[in-house]
Amino acid sequence: MSIKKQIAKSNICMVIVPVILIFIVSGILFLSYLKIYGDPNKVLEDYEEKSEFAQDKIVEFSNRMQYSNNNMNELQSELQKILLEAGFYSEITNDNNVITSNYTTDLKAIESELGGGSISKPSSFVMYTKNAYLIRNSFQKESSTISITAINPNYMVKNVNYKEQIAVMITYVVVMFILSIIIFISTSAIISYKLAKKIIAPLDMLNYGAEQIKNGNLEFNINYDVDDEFGTAISNFDDMRQRLQQSIQLQLKYEEDRKELVAGISHDLRTPLTAIKGYVKGLKDGIANTTEKQKHYHDVIYTKANEMDVLVDKLFLFSKLDTGHLPFYFNKVYCKEYLDNFIKNVREDYESKGLKIAYSNLCSSDIALKIDIDQMNRVFNNILENSVKYKLSEICNVDFNV
Repeated sequence: MSIKKQIAKSNICMVIVPVILIFIVSGILFLSYLKIYGDPNKVLEDYEEKSEFAQDKIVEFSNRMQYSNNNMNELQSELQKILLEAGFYSEITNDNNVITSNYTTDLKAIESELGGGSISKPSSFVMYTKNAYLIRNSFQKESSTISITAINPNYMVKNVNYKEQIAVMITYVVVMFILSIIIFISTSAIISYKLAKKIIAPLDMLNYGAEQIKNGNLEFNINYDVDDEFGTAISNFDDMRQRLQQSIQLQLKYEEDRKELVAGISHDLRTPLTAIKGYVKGLKDGIANTTEKQKHYHDVIYTKANEMDVLVDKLFLFSKLDTGHLPFYFNKVYCKEYLDNFIKNVREDYESKGLKIAYSNLCSSDIALKIDIDQMNRVFNNILENSVKYKLSEICNVDFNV
């Protein structure tokens, strides 16, 4: 994947991942809140349903008690059990005399507080405060007034503390805000670290390679197999290293060849120079005491001086090639005429050195070449001179077939 795509992917993840995590964390916190405090609306609905249920049951049993001749104790016990399951404590009185009751002392006080005192005539009403919910239903049976009173001391208003809920909600919002910041920072840091690692790793490789090259070490490899922009850059860098290594190796080989050539030319200069010194000393010491000998000595000295001139010319030519300052002068020549003249001029000299030249030219007379004549002559002369220098027998054959 390319670096551009990785950066785009990281930017998207920096937005999507924190949002998902925030939703998950907020859901967990909200579920924890509901588990601890419950749903206020649900609690309210439950208490309303239980209150309505208790009212209906009291009316139902009041009718049954008023018009039924069944055992009153069974009906009272059944009603008390049903009301208690709904969270209501009850008391049944007959002309203000308690028939049955599961009140406590506290419930008596609550009943008095809600106005549920003695009963003079049949009546029905519902009262509630923050602390309790009271239901009363009275009816006339024969000459007596029977009253059923039910109290729920744990009414919803008492259980739901709105100030506490508001405090909890504020805490929830603050916690979610802090967690959101932490999630965004953590996610961004992790994704940025991973992205930076992918970028820094190849940069370290390139830095390592540059450091090695600076220290003169070209015998190293950089392995990076990821197909991205850095992969291309590192591949090109390694190609450059290999080419530089090859170039240095060629340069070293060229330098070694140059040293050998200079050493060879220096050695070749020593031979004619020694000969010249010997013949000059012979002239100086009077060894050549005849005109014929003196002429011979002069001819040898002149020949050796010419040989030295050729060697010096070679050395000069080599220095020109080495510095890249050798000029070329191109002229138009005809191939057949040029080669015929060259062989004609050098044949006698080289055959005197034991080199037999076999020459044949099949070029037509109208074939033209554009060459530097002096430099081309040097090329052919070098071939012939090397043949003379390294020949294995007294007579060596050289074929020129064009």
